[in-house]
Amino acid sequence: MTTYWFRTALALLAVSYSLTSAQVKADSKPPMFIDISDSIGLAEPTSWKYGGPSVADVDQDGRLDFVLPNHDQHPAYLYFSQKDNTLLKHQTPIGQWDAHGIAPGDYDGDGDLDFLVSLGGGNGSQPQPPRLLKNQQGKFVDITVQAGIADMGARGRSVRWLDLDADGDLDFLQINATQIQGEKGPRNILFENLGNDTFKYRPSPVFEQMDAERVFITDLNDDGRPDLLGFAPYTPLVILQASSNFSFSDVTHDLLPSELSELAYVNAIAEADVNNDGLMDYYLARGKALYQIANNSIEYDQSHRRLDLRDEGNKSQDGVTFTGDRQVYLSDFYHFPRDRNVTALPLYLGKDKMTIAEVTDMTAIKAKQAQGFPNQLDKTGWYLGYLGQNQEGKHQWRLAWHLASNVAWDIRASVIGVDSFTADFDPQTPGIADVLLMGEAHANAKNKKPQVRFADASHRLPPLSKDNNQGVITGDFDNDGRSDFFVYRFGTLTQRQADVLMLNQGKRFNQNTEHGATHLPAKAHGDMGAAFDFNLDGKIDILSGDDDNGRWHLFANQLQNQHNFIRVEIGYSVNNIDAIDPIGAKVTLVSATSTQTRFVNSQSASHSQSLINTLHFGLGEDESVEKIVVQWRDGSIQEINDITINQQVFLGQRLIAPGKGK
Repeated sequence: MTTYWFRTALALLAVSYSLTSAQVKADSKPPMFIDISDSIGLAEPTSWKYGGPSVADVDQDGRLDFVLPNHDQHPAYLYFSQKDNTLLKHQTPIGQWDAHGIAPGDYDGDGDLDFLVSLGGGNGSQPQPPRLLKNQQGKFVDITVQAGIADMGARGRSVRWLDLDADGDLDFLQINATQIQGEKGPRNILFENLGNDTFKYRPSPVFEQMDAERVFITDLNDDGRPDLLGFAPYTPLVILQASSNFSFSDVTHDLLPSELSELAYVNAIAEADVNNDGLMDYYLARGKALYQIANNSIEYDQSHRRLDLRDEGNKSQDGVTFTGDRQVYLSDFYHFPRDRNVTALPLYLGKDKMTIAEVTDMTAIKAKQAQGFPNQLDKTGWYLGYLGQNQEGKHQWRLAWHLASNVAWDIRASVIGVDSFTADFDPQTPGIADVLLMGEAHANAKNKKPQVRFADASHRLPPLSKDNNQGVITGDFDNDGRSDFFVYRFGTLTQRQADVLMLNQGKRFNQNTEHGATHLPAKAHGDMGAAFDFNLDGKIDILSGDDDNGRWHLFANQLQNQHNFIRVEIGYSVNNIDAIDPIGAKVTLVSATSTQTRFVNSQSASHSQSLINTLHFGLGEDESVEKIVVQWRDGSIQEINDITINQQVFLGQRLIAPGKGK
């Protein structure tokens, strides 16, 4: 009951807010998207996801490619973007099974991209090292053992390439799940790149103790060294600032407002300069994870008289009593398998426990089939009984569940024909408010240089930022010169809901759910995605993964306004002695009405890392670009002036010919 009223109130607020947003500009229609997945050859199976795609220009042809993780059910394949706007699927998977985070990067400086793959540890029973895949003329060779990283296994969650010692080559880190009893070694691991395809473990106490499963890499103080935003749904946000080679300082309480110092439930982070002041801002998508949602969750749809349940799959017993028809319908009975020996949960009817081995969708149960309710629940399964009519003459039922062991990650059920219900427990409310952190420059008493701190600017966000959100990506979707956000909603317990396009209006963000960039209807949930111009038509498209047995989808932006744009592709540094890759490069664009700043990084992140080296800038009505300045992390700088708009320009240098990386 609680969840139902929460969603109703939120929906009413959303409608009123959206009506106001339509009045901002009469000629400013929000972008619409169409699903082009099938036409371009994106035909991934339905599966579980794990924190979004990994996007990068793997073959160095100026088009962004992507790897699509499918957790433990299907391999993760690499897709190359072709000149005819179709996809070419690589013949061998980048990740086989239990692939979590994936990260592209040129660790060996040969001009093509290699991959790191973070693997799960079998719930702690089989800790595994990350796999290092070296790109050898388009073939990805596993050199994990040769590289010297095979002996440090863990319950892998996220991997990231970054230059930790400022020597120009890429080191890497792995973020792992909480250690279980008996697990040895550090929780999180740093590896230094020694060259010649070898790495060395480097102790880093503050980092190794960081309680997080995901991380966003950025440069908070503009010193050219990578800083970390560590996060997870279960633990508070942690901010680590690089202090020296492979060492970090915890600056969480120094940079965050005091009221946000214990900010948990963060599922994904996106970086954007939302007010074009040159300081990076961060959208934190917040919500409960699958296992948190699977704990006393109830949703009631009064219009369809449908009751949806979700609970933990651990050893437990619970139930609900409800009123309804003399015949009810059972649907979506499911358990997320944990004990592989349990293939289905049986249903026991009435006091005599008549057994139905497995409930299929829309199974009709009449009162006479389920008379009474057993005194003892002694077998793992569902129990349904008809209790007769209550004092008001309403037909009363009871549905309970008994789990004798940890058989599942979660269990689910729906009953149709319900008028009211009472649970044996207090239903949880899933909504968690997202947070917008805006960078502000403050004086630093120690060295008199500006120090970025964060202010809570969440008041700029629309009502649906308070939903149960799982992911966020960023881009200028309407090309007006301001960074927008696209937020992935979990949805209801059984149905996908439209994600939220949040368009930046300067002082606030307007929300739109009628954009076409969510596949509906679907029995799936929002997860994570990426924003980039797939077909190079000057409009940012959206690649999305739907979790909980959903699919991957690519949505093409059909924006109709006349706003201008420019794409800036960043290559290797202009240092003629030892050119470095573009990770961390700072790009500043100056046009007639604004100055925009971007970094070459992942732009947004959950478990996987992207390398977005082609940056899209909306220009609004500006008809030229005065200058573009790029500064790589080695300090080298390139500037170009008086650039023609509505095209893609390249800065830096290429180490290989376009297309040679596949």
